[in-house]
Amino acid sequence: MKKTTFKNWPLFATLALLSQTIGGTIGPTIAFADEITHPQEVTIHYDVSKLYEVDGTFSDGSTLSERTTSLYAEYNGAKQTVFCIEPGVSIPTEVTHGYQKNPLPSMSDKAKLVSVLWEKAGTDIDTNMVAQKMIWEEVNGYKLHSIKRLGGASVDIKSIEGKINKAIEEYQKKPSFHNTTVKTILGQSTTLIDKNELNLSEFDKVVQNTANIDYRVIGNQLVLTPNSNSKSGTLTLKKSAGTGTPVAYKKAGLQTVMAGALDKPNTYAIKIDVETKGSLKIKKIDKESGDIVPETVFHLDFGKALPSKDVTTDKDGISILDGIPHGTKVTITEKSVPDPYMIDTTPMAATIKAGETISMTSKNMRQKGQILLEKTGVETGTDLWNDNYSLAGNTFAIRKDSPAGEIVQEITTDEKGRAETPKELANALELGTYYVTETKSSNGFVNTFKPTKVELKYANQTVALVTSNVKGQNQEITGETTLTKEDKDTGNESQGKAEFKGAEYTLFTAKDGQAVKWSEAFKTELVKGTKASDETVTLALDEKNQVAVKHLAINEYFWQETKAPEGYTLDETKYPVSIKKVDNNEKNAVITRDVTAKEQVIRFGFDFFKFAGSADGTAETGFNDLSFKVSPLEGTNEITGAEDKATTACNEQLGFDGYGKFENLPYGDYLLEEIEAPEGFQKITPLEIRSTFKENKDDYAKSEYVFTITEEGQKQPIKMVTVPYEKLTNNEFSVSLNRLMLYDLPEKEDSLTSLATWKDGNKKLNTLDFTELVDKLRYNLHEIKEDWYVVAQAIDVEATKAAQEKDEKAKPVVIAETTATLANKEKTGTWKILHKLTAEQVLDKSIVLFNYVYENKVAFEAGNEPVAKDASLNNQAQTVNCTIERHVSIQTKAHLEDGSQTFTHGDVMDMFDDVSVTHDVLDGSKEAFETILYALLPDGTNKEIWKSGKIEHEVNDKEFTKTVLAEKVDTGKYPEGTKFTFTEINYEKDGNVNGKHNEDLKEKSQTLTPKEVPTIPSTPKQPETPAVPSNSQESSPTVKTFPQTGEKNSNVLLLVGFILIFSTAGYYFWNRRN
Repeated sequence: MKKTTFKNWPLFATLALLSQTIGGTIGPTIAFADEITHPQEVTIHYDVSKLYEVDGTFSDGSTLSERTTSLYAEYNGAKQTVFCIEPGVSIPTEVTHGYQKNPLPSMSDKAKLVSVLWEKAGTDIDTNMVAQKMIWEEVNGYKLHSIKRLGGASVDIKSIEGKINKAIEEYQKKPSFHNTTVKTILGQSTTLIDKNELNLSEFDKVVQNTANIDYRVIGNQLVLTPNSNSKSGTLTLKKSAGTGTPVAYKKAGLQTVMAGALDKPNTYAIKIDVETKGSLKIKKIDKESGDIVPETVFHLDFGKALPSKDVTTDKDGISILDGIPHGTKVTITEKSVPDPYMIDTTPMAATIKAGETISMTSKNMRQKGQILLEKTGVETGTDLWNDNYSLAGNTFAIRKDSPAGEIVQEITTDEKGRAETPKELANALELGTYYVTETKSSNGFVNTFKPTKVELKYANQTVALVTSNVKGQNQEITGETTLTKEDKDTGNESQGKAEFKGAEYTLFTAKDGQAVKWSEAFKTELVKGTKASDETVTLALDEKNQVAVKHLAINEYFWQETKAPEGYTLDETKYPVSIKKVDNNEKNAVITRDVTAKEQVIRFGFDFFKFAGSADGTAETGFNDLSFKVSPLEGTNEITGAEDKATTACNEQLGFDGYGKFENLPYGDYLLEEIEAPEGFQKITPLEIRSTFKENKDDYAKSEYVFTITEEGQKQPIKMVTVPYEKLTNNEFSVSLNRLMLYDLPEKEDSLTSLATWKDGNKKLNTLDFTELVDKLRYNLHEIKEDWYVVAQAIDVEATKAAQEKDEKAKPVVIAETTATLANKEKTGTWKILHKLTAEQVLDKSIVLFNYVYENKVAFEAGNEPVAKDASLNNQAQTVNCTIERHVSIQTKAHLEDGSQTFTHGDVMDMFDDVSVTHDVLDGSKEAFETILYALLPDGTNKEIWKSGKIEHEVNDKEFTKTVLAEKVDTGKYPEGTKFTFTEINYEKDGNVNGKHNEDLKEKSQTLTPKEVPTIPSTPKQPETPAVPSNSQESSPTVKTFPQTGEKNSNVLLLVGFILIFSTAGYYFWNRRN
């Protein structure tokens, strides 16, 4: 037999596996027994060693006694039991070939059943012989009553025959549901249970299945499952085991035998009704209340199974659709809903099941509303001034129908000032009219929000949430503060010479101590006072001694004095200003905070001793019970807070008489006077006590208070106390002028005292613009007359002292002398004498004035002694000084002969330096200057290469100019790139340097620079002409090329030239070689 090869065996194997898998999912596989098929020719066998003796009667009643045994047919090695149906005809040999198949003669069904089912009772030869007996009785009419084994025991015919009959009976039983009608539903399985408890798997062959239904067997259960192709019909099943066509095997002259088979197998049938359609029920309700919603239209989409259609819910909110094929997938989509509901666009899906009503419930929300609120500041919007302001915490009530209506919801703003009612539909607002009212404003604001009406109206069925935006503003709380300055003792009146004007106060934030700025976001506004700074809130007092600002943001502030006025200490007190929210009331949008600054006036004091000396000056003593008073000078108020009189007394602690004291005098100018001198003594010259404020314009804090005590009529103080402004505070406000020693001189005639000053009233001269000396000569003469002769001399103090060190009797060095005839109207008085001196006479000198008074000019010329004199070299009241600081400045310019400052390296040339020396003091002295020329080398070093030597000049003119020449400087001696520069030095008459110029050698006006040399290529090349637009700012570089006679370059001619040159050279060398 040729073996067949399958080219597509993997596909065949896959299909086979798939078929097996599908079959396995249907249910348990029923094992189908093969039907019996008899071959055409067989060999009959029997075994003579297994003979049985049978006794009975033939059909005619005659006695039957024979020997027999079991028969079997063989074909291709397979054996099958056969039965004798022609008894009395022999089969002579144990093995007989050539039996042919023939139709079986008509016989009873039982004979056929016995021929197959006997084996159910047993497969032994005894059972086989009883089965033969039963076939003879059915086919041949024999009646056997005994079957014995040859030479053996009898067979129990009754028992074995009972077993065979029982097997036939069992075989012929049918299920209890045979010939019944069963209702099935597509998509569901129906299970039939056999009450007879048969093994239904034996009914393993389908006779017919007009219902086209799937089934499976589990023991005594039949499970029916309709499929998409099922319909009402009949299912008939049979037992296939042993079925076939029984035949007779014959051979001429020999016994005919029967090969059994069941040609009428046991079957059962059931009628099946299949339900293949179902129904769809849609119900519409309110999602929140559960109320029915009629008039809702749904669109049904059945895909390709059925045409789509629309359905509408009835008054009960229901719509039903019947007759939909099983398994149909339907998509249900809302098409429209009645007011006030919103359409639910979410599709619902259902799969129809046969015999069932699929219920779908759609729940719709009513359209709801949401109020979106945005709260901002009137001035700040959402950009708040500081952390004391917040948009979070505004509380709003949502009221129904009116501003006083029922509160249905409350909302609170977040940090962005936003608040909203719930947007979740379950908690959202029902449509209708509402009023938004503010119940509480947030930090930093008062409630200025007005009730706002909101209408939430139905939009359309596709909108779930209707929103309404509400915007509102609250007024920011601001602060206003006024500071009033007062004297802590006298209120709004200043003391002494002190004044409130000029005081400045700055507003600070308490948290960080930083000054508030005008540029702050809240834009502080000036109310009172004058701006002292364009940057910080620093104010000068107004005429009412007040400063005030408004529009301050909520915060903690303090005022502090940053500039004290003249006469008052700097108040270090911090005057707090607290700007806080009071409540939500609109009336409290501006918080007012006023403060009063109690200022401390500067006070001073001094103590003194009062002495009186003897006439010859050999003794002195302190005087008690002498009264002194201080009186305000012009511009100073009456004394407050201090005593204006003092009486001398004994100071027991020091052990001296004549002690007195003034204290706590307000800052100002006062005159100290002795009320009455002791008898025989002169009163002291009244003393002017003056308080002066010296302001430092660059740094006010570096200003000073100067207290001076000066004899009346004089400018030079006898005492001066300086106190830094910054050291005087409201805690340290008292200045001590220390102690004065006051002397009462005996009354003496013909005496002189004087006070010398420069014309400007000062003791020191700082400029030579004026050099006159003024001497106030105070006299006490014995008589009144008109021809007193006064000789006044200006003495050089240092020169006189130097001369007297060499010779004690040396006369004073007189600079100038002035004489005058003067009269006196009283015995005491003052003459004013003017000394006109030159700059040369006073420059750098200390000068003391000597005064002599003669009876007249004749007495002077006669050499008589003066009536009175004041001629002390150490009299400071008569001494003045002239010390002037000299300043010298030098301006120059270096150049070449043509006036330029550039040269070509290698040139030998003259270099010029134009020098200008300026003096601010023209004293005619002799000075000198010198010019030096340096080479500035490329490596950064320098070298001095020439000096002019000292060139003298006199200081008679303010400016002296001269051009200095450095001849024939060879620039080629120095490296290429070397520059040259001049520097200048000026010398005083004593040789000291008093001026320099270009000391660092870096001044450009003094520097001569080499010209830049253009770079020349070593191998000239014809340049390519760059494509530069006509308006381009760039210029192409200049490159030297071979000389050309034409206006255009000719590359051809150039090539010909090279060829000629090389040809000539080659010819020349070739000739030389030959």
